[in-house]
Amino acid sequence: MGGPSVFEPLARAGLLGPDQVHIHCNTLTDERWRILADSGVKVSISVETELNMGMGRPVFAKCEEFGVKPTLSCDVVSLNSGDLITQARMGLAFKRWADTEHLNLSGKDVEQVSTTALQALEWATINGAEACGLDDIVGSITVGKKADLIMAGGQDMALHPVIDAPGTLIYQTKPSDIRHVMVAGRFVKRDGVLVDHDLPTLLVEADRSAQQILARIRAASRDLPGKPRDGFDDLAEAMRANLWA
Repeated sequence: MGGPSVFEPLARAGLLGPDQVHIHCNTLTDERWRILADSGVKVSISVETELNMGMGRPVFAKCEEFGVKPTLSCDVVSLNSGDLITQARMGLAFKRWADTEHLNLSGKDVEQVSTTALQALEWATINGAEACGLDDIVGSITVGKKADLIMAGGQDMALHPVIDAPGTLIYQTKPSDIRHVMVAGRFVKRDGVLVDHDLPTLLVEADRSAQQILARIRAASRDLPGKPRDGFDDLAEAMRANLWA
């Protein structure tokens, strides 16, 4: 939104640093990108939410330009999917499109892709672990790290044959294809089933909770609240009125 920003006051106070992960960053100026990069701040791209909500171009190109490793997040799971494989797939598709748009507009053919499926997998694994300060214990299959593992596979036709494992994972794998999940060496999902959780009961409870919330909303007003006219402009004005000098 076009509201006021506290970015510069935070920078002047020395409060930006490598222990932070900034989400979206779609409208940052180049000067702010330089400050982020120089401060070691990490950046997370919620590609599916950003595209669906018209928030601007996901910032893969800016991360590349300023030497910031991209990471992925899901953001609004009430709007979109909640799995990182989907975010990686959409992010890779967007970045490849953006990187070759000038060729398409000039009538030229694209001869090679700019980013690999393996790089997209790194956005969702080791880059994310590094951004959270956990890359010394998780984020890659390495001797000495915790066995936090996700294993995909099964009998889905889309998963066979496996010619390129990162490509199969990013492009063909669905959440339902995740067969096993281990956290610190302990199975929390095995053979496609959650361990020590009653999923059917949880789903019923989730549906019931949603119905109860919507019922309370309807009792308070006839329709779901809509966005007021010029709502974001009004919010920006309120923010400016309360922003410290």
